[in-house]
Amino acid sequence: MFDRRSNAPGDDASTSIKNSATASQRPVKQRSMSSHAGPTPFHRRVSYMPRDVKEWRPRFKWHIYDNQGSYNGWFDWLPLWMRVGYWSPVAVLFLIAFYSCMYLYKPPLHFDTTRADDFWWKADVAIFLWGIAVVAIARIRMGAISGFWISYTGWSWGILTARAGLEAASQLVEPTRPALAAKMAVWGSSLRFPAAVAAFITFTIWNFVLFPIIYFKSMPPGEKRKNFLKFNFGFFMTNIHGLNLPMAIVNNIYGSSVRLFTESDLYVGYIVVALYSALYLFFMDRIGLHFYPIFCPRSASCALSFGSVLCLYWYLMHKGNELILYLNPELQM
Repeated sequence: MFDRRSNAPGDDASTSIKNSATASQRPVKQRSMSSHAGPTPFHRRVSYMPRDVKEWRPRFKWHIYDNQGSYNGWFDWLPLWMRVGYWSPVAVLFLIAFYSCMYLYKPPLHFDTTRADDFWWKADVAIFLWGIAVVAIARIRMGAISGFWISYTGWSWGILTARAGLEAASQLVEPTRPALAAKMAVWGSSLRFPAAVAAFITFTIWNFVLFPIIYFKSMPPGEKRKNFLKFNFGFFMTNIHGLNLPMAIVNNIYGSSVRLFTESDLYVGYIVVALYSALYLFFMDRIGLHFYPIFCPRSASCALSFGSVLCLYWYLMHKGNELILYLNPELQM
């Protein structure tokens, strides 16, 4: 009347196993991870966004390359926290204040233009041509030097070359294009202080701070130290870290067309600092180039470093004026 196999020992266990296997083959519906409380500042995003909902925009990544903040591994010697991670709030607030003050407290800009006599005009022409020649020769001998143009040294060299070229060209085209000549003279005059102060900083910091540290601390005795010494006193490095200062002095500190620096010159110097800091922090940091670790935005000391640079520019402007008056006493009359 009934099937005895239904009451066979172990029949309940086998039925349970079959049911479990059948259940494992069925598609499982994902549970929503959304929070019933709704999004609040104290919830993580995952607590109120369902897992199965696609993001409406791609996730922003600060570092352009997946290189742990070290371009080609060149900066692996720096601690990881200096290359990757959030910026210091102190550094962020300082940068906001600096850029805001540059916009809000811009002074009226005026740059006196002066003519150089024949000898000093030729000196400007020579500086302009030599500045271009040095870069061209380095490009031929060394290959790619693109990194040079994103360094502070490269900017310094470019500014002093442009200053000499603009002021020399203004006198050359003045007879035929007086309006253009006047503009070029103003542009060249506006670059006098940035050219002089950047050359002084580059010359001093490299020769009396960085070079000794690299030579005696970073380079082991032997072939590497010998090669570094040879590189440092090669054609390119001798020009950009040695001859740059005498070249920047011509018609800036001493010459027939020198003038005193003013508040307008200091402001243009700060513009150069603002532009280079933007390049350094918002592009070079993102690809892993850390030429100047003391300006690391992940450290609160970054604000102190940038503030020191601004104070140094102000100090050098006043000391530069004292030197100009000493070398050119006729300007006191």
